[in-house]
Amino acid sequence: MRVLASPALINRWLNPYNWLLNTHLEHEGVDVYGAAPWRVLRGQADVWHVHWPDHVFNQTSAARVALRTRAYLHMAREGRRHGMRLVWTVHNLRAHDGQHAQMEEEFWREFLPLVDGFIHLSEAGRDAAFSRFREISDRPSWVIPHGHYRTEYVTTLGREAARAKLDLPEHAPVVLYSGRIRPYKNVPALLQAFASVADPSARCLVTGAPASSELRREIELMGQRDARVRLDLRHLRRRELATALSASDLVVLPYREILNSGSALLALSLDRPVLVPRRGALAELADQVGSSWVRCYDGDLTGSELNEALEWARHAPRSRRAPLAHFAWPTIARAHRDVYASVVKRTADQSTRHVNIPLAIEASRWIPRRRAAR
Repeated sequence: MRVLASPALINRWLNPYNWLLNTHLEHEGVDVYGAAPWRVLRGQADVWHVHWPDHVFNQTSAARVALRTRAYLHMAREGRRHGMRLVWTVHNLRAHDGQHAQMEEEFWREFLPLVDGFIHLSEAGRDAAFSRFREISDRPSWVIPHGHYRTEYVTTLGREAARAKLDLPEHAPVVLYSGRIRPYKNVPALLQAFASVADPSARCLVTGAPASSELRREIELMGQRDARVRLDLRHLRRRELATALSASDLVVLPYREILNSGSALLALSLDRPVLVPRRGALAELADQVGSSWVRCYDGDLTGSELNEALEWARHAPRSRRAPLAHFAWPTIARAHRDVYASVVKRTADQSTRHVNIPLAIEASRWIPRRRAAR
């Protein structure tokens, strides 16, 4: 089996998701290559696996977006004309910044009919995709979870050493937000809620690069109002991020909207409890990992919810390590290999169009299921 991946390995130091997936696929006998345009145009693989086709719409230049989308669609059509199948992992349902909504809708209308199989990272994600793109609800789709990051983000520093390195009080409650800062991630809501935390020793650490200068200024102004807030508004290197996570008691991800969250899995990979809204796949994540590790809230994040979550994070009993067997990469890679084989063989039988990866790491069979008619 030969697969072209977009991306394959080149983004390891930004987000190792693809690197982890594709290196484990190679252990399963799948040859994975970067999707260079000439390889796609000539159909030099059995499958082209794409991940974030929506990213092009986050650019500001309309001319560049139009040119790149036309080229992308042309590659897809040419590759399929040469017999290559197209698989899309649905990380997002629309571009985060939404700067070119009309062009994006036109792109989806042309792109979706070219896709031979859809991979979703959760049941909630699949349901949301079917609601957003009703035309794909009767097409082959699979649910395969996002894998953990335990082998990629490691640190030798314990909690006390990490706090000493970051000059944080040893016994203070510490809240952390980490990840790229975009408007939908709602970081100002965290700072507003933290202002209601009465403990003078508490600390709120916000790390990550803001998507715009306006968002940076808003966060900086809010941070200046509370001396307990620490801002590090840049993309942290892997070891720096692992240190920040090790120093925290609670990771808070106050998203306004979310489909899937690699940041939540990153926190759990370093055995840190998380507070998240009951949106997208996050309630499902709580069911899979357990309520001692993932706490969900409804509506907007409030100061009282944050206070209660801090108490929960610091004092609720939990295992030493977050239980992440469901998110193990060998099982996930085997599931992807089976998807590729299914798509290549054009297995479109209605009884096997919607299947789930088994929850237990030792399981290796697919579990078929029928969806109720909509």
